[in-house]
Amino acid sequence: MEKHCKRELSISDTIIETVRLVTNTHINPLGILHGGTVLKWMVTAGSMSAMRVARGPALLVHMDNVFFINPVRLGKNAVITAWIDYVGRSSLESTILVEEEDPVTGKRRITTAAHTTYVAVDENIRPRPVDACINPKGEIEDELYSRALKRRKERVKAKELKRVIPLDEGYVLDNHILVNPEDAIAYNAMHAGRLLHVLDETAGILAMKYVKGIAVTAAIDATDFIAPILVGEVLDIKAALTYVGRTTVEIGLEVRTFNPFTNEYRHTVTSYFTLVHLSPEGRPSPVPKLEIVDYQQRLIIEEARKRREKRLELLEFFKREASRIKPPRRYYG
Repeated sequence: MEKHCKRELSISDTIIETVRLVTNTHINPLGILHGGTVLKWMVTAGSMSAMRVARGPALLVHMDNVFFINPVRLGKNAVITAWIDYVGRSSLESTILVEEEDPVTGKRRITTAAHTTYVAVDENIRPRPVDACINPKGEIEDELYSRALKRRKERVKAKELKRVIPLDEGYVLDNHILVNPEDAIAYNAMHAGRLLHVLDETAGILAMKYVKGIAVTAAIDATDFIAPILVGEVLDIKAALTYVGRTTVEIGLEVRTFNPFTNEYRHTVTSYFTLVHLSPEGRPSPVPKLEIVDYQQRLIIEEARKRREKRLELLEFFKREASRIKPPRRYYG
């Protein structure tokens, strides 16, 4: 048992399940649930689970790679289930599962899943201790707990925010967003789900400009949220085309936060989104080729290929393991 533990919880005690009917306000032009909306719902569910365990506000600080393997269609339900696998001194390791559900038959299929880390914070948005711990019950929870511990140990503590270098200056997009009270989740800190929604839309606009058609999010690389973003600050977002594949493009996003009161900038997030070009029938479609003309572009392509190779390895692992990512409650009746 952890030294800080005053409350023992099983993983099944921490489950939050939300069900959202996908309507016209949630879909993209192809009639499927918008990726940014999925991300926002996921982070919200994870936040509710983390805050209930922490008995107070908890902010998202890390999200592992996310892969969208099935869409959620108009008129179907999106079932978002979140639970806490492990609790450290102030951090909480969470798993979030999204499934499409047929509201008539009740049949479900997995859409995506993500492993995330939240940190409990005080009124000064500083980490605060959590007096709870996870005491897994049964084989399924033991496995979930062990996997969370492994992820925690493997995650790099020193968070390096690499600069996004455009592959072609003709495909760069600058976006600025004022953080308003409705964007906040606690203590005037911006909801990370809202931030991911903005990043997804920005990446999608630039991708569609390049492919000259519809592009939807297929994957998001692991993302660290280095510092809280506060109400009244301005997001300075730069999106750039960083890789072109056969049917996909990679968009790098770099977020700096501007404080108008101090006139200071903070580099807060770097993330890479992979989007696939879809035909009007919803099938992957070739993207225009990009002519590589100089040495700098070749270096950018080489770095992007390394990310792609790692991404494909993780995708194959995710597909193999996806069926095992199930809420513990299902095993206990």
